[in-house]
Amino acid sequence: METLTQPKNNVQIIQQAYADFGSGNIQGILDVCTDDIIWTGAENPNVPIAGTFKGKDGVMKFFTTLAESIDYSSFEPKEFFIDKDVVIVLGHHTGKAKKTGKSFDHDWCMIFRLRGEKVYHYYAFLDTRDQAESFK
Repeated sequence: METLTQPKNNVQIIQQAYADFGSGNIQGILDVCTDDIIWTGAENPNVPIAGTFKGKDGVMKFFTTLAESIDYSSFEPKEFFIDKDVVIVLGHHTGKAKKTGKSFDHDWCMIFRLRGEKVYHYYAFLDTRDQAESFK
């Protein structure tokens, strides 16, 4: 007899991705991305994780650069909203740029668009001025 598993809803998929980030399991995040994912945020001079990263290799480059660039003291997704295949997350993060030792502390909004239980588009809104100041 075959056991059928209930598919995860999109909020659960994104919550697990945040848990994977928190535990350093970047492969877990890559596993819920499509091969053609677009991972993006506003262009921001001097901030190495700003801009657009394409495909799973691009997402891996984003997280590798993130680990090399930022020490987080807190990273908190706080509220999750869903509308069909879009998950919007509001949160807060505090950290410092490793290169300068300068801190940032602000709210963020991340939008995940999913197709077939996989993220195909990600966009982050954050305080670009605060982040830029921490990197220069």
